[in-house]
Amino acid sequence: MTLIIPQVYSQIVREKFLGKIRVALLATPIGDLPEFAQQGDTIHFPKWKIIGDATEVVKGTQSAIETLDQDDSTAKIKFIDKIVRCYDYDSVTEIGNQLEEASSQQAVVFARALDTDLCTEASTTDLKTATASATAITAAELDTALANYGDDADVDDMAGIVVNSRIDSSFYSMDEFVDVNKTFTQTGNGIVRNGMIGYFRGIPVFHSNHGTFDSTTNECKSFIIKKDALGYKEKKAINIVEEREEKLHCSDIVGSYMYAVKMLTDGIIMLKKTIA
Repeated sequence: MTLIIPQVYSQIVREKFLGKIRVALLATPIGDLPEFAQQGDTIHFPKWKIIGDATEVVKGTQSAIETLDQDDSTAKIKFIDKIVRCYDYDSVTEIGNQLEEASSQQAVVFARALDTDLCTEASTTDLKTATASATAITAAELDTALANYGDDADVDDMAGIVVNSRIDSSFYSMDEFVDVNKTFTQTGNGIVRNGMIGYFRGIPVFHSNHGTFDSTTNECKSFIIKKDALGYKEKKAINIVEEREEKLHCSDIVGSYMYAVKMLTDGIIMLKKTIA
């Protein structure tokens, strides 16, 4: 008894997965380009080197020439799976669609795993700002963090801010977030849609509880992420296989996912009470 068409089921899981990711929304997916069809257990990510400052022209003298090079940036491929067993008897007697529920839950665990790994990678940034509280944040602390970008903090360059849901109440009591009399505060802030709680100075703010809490120190980790600063590469997209167990009158729905994550530029700031 075949329960699923793997290609169709895989697409269903993929669509649900895209609806559950949070941090990955702010990361750059490195596409299936020929240069990324690499062998081995690591993936190479592009990371451009920064050229030096402009130089003053001296008459009759050629100025120094720099080349636009890339650093070799690699990340180890992670292979995860989630297997769900569906019994024939349950499919007939239980209320609800077993396969629909299985696809939803598989999508959730894959999305949470990717978000967690992206936050773990983002935590390696050298740009860090301390907060006074382990579970709260202030507008002044966010402004101090943004100052790490200097004069390169245009809102159009920002992918977004990611916070743990414990931090939500900090924004809801923040004049800079809820006072619509301020020119940079947007109407509707505080209404959660698809994981986004609103905008801070024009930057979208998302909450995610996966990878944003340090259980060792019991502290929240918040991130300000620039566009193209964080990336992930799918070595193999979400794959679904049905393994039939006729003697047990059931099917195991085996879902797997292979990917790697990497910080691509120095454009991520982490806010946390304890800064190592």
